[in-house]
Amino acid sequence: MLPKSADAPTPAWPSLPPVAHAFAAQLLAWLLTECVRILLGAEAGWAWVSGQGVLAALVGRMFGLPWWWAPINALFVPAALGLKFLELAPVWYLAGFGILGSVYWTTYRTRVPLYLSSNEACERVAALLPADRVFSFVDIGCGVGTVLVRLAPRFPQATFRGLEIAPLPFVVTWLRAKVSRRFEAQRIDFWRTSLAKYDVVYAFLSPVPMSDLWRKARAEMRPGSLLVSNTFRIDGVPADTVIPIAGGRRSLYVWRI
Repeated sequence: MLPKSADAPTPAWPSLPPVAHAFAAQLLAWLLTECVRILLGAEAGWAWVSGQGVLAALVGRMFGLPWWWAPINALFVPAALGLKFLELAPVWYLAGFGILGSVYWTTYRTRVPLYLSSNEACERVAALLPADRVFSFVDIGCGVGTVLVRLAPRFPQATFRGLEIAPLPFVVTWLRAKVSRRFEAQRIDFWRTSLAKYDVVYAFLSPVPMSDLWRKARAEMRPGSLLVSNTFRIDGVPADTVIPIAGGRRSLYVWRI
């Protein structure tokens, strides 16, 4: 059991969401590229557009964006211009925006994208659960309910619940819950609900909120309950158990409160 004083350090995250930094990187890259192009008297073309993308990726890194934002910044403008040649009707752009928005919803604020747990991860979590007693399990940010669908039927004595804020993944989980009748789905921001009544909390989030999740878990979860994180560790708080998955490329991290 971890000592109660082992709180995770408070990370110094930027005050603005990453999308704001990405927009600023694109704007600065465009201004610099255009100034150089005009000074040289060069014609606009794909070479300049590609250069602007590379510059935006570099500026984004200077702003502290994670490495995986680099290809997004580099390809954003070239991809946007490339779509012009497809001559798509505006309704397709609106539909794409609606679908992406309903899937990723508050990702710009929470910095938690949609991750899907593998079958192997579900099996490793199942091995942690007691088969001989009642317990309660919650998947915070449950996505489309993969973990719940696989685990709930195997533990009929337990109660399972999934919490999801993004509309489209929630609808999928809700429909699967209606078919299964073995777990519940609730559309809610898990930061706004207490973890006190759960024996096992499962999370597949991102590196960003893990320290805050640790503080929430320690403040709300009962002694002896488990916090299980797929892939992402808590800085400064060693896990009680580390279970390799995906051929050792990733792990489940387990903390006993």
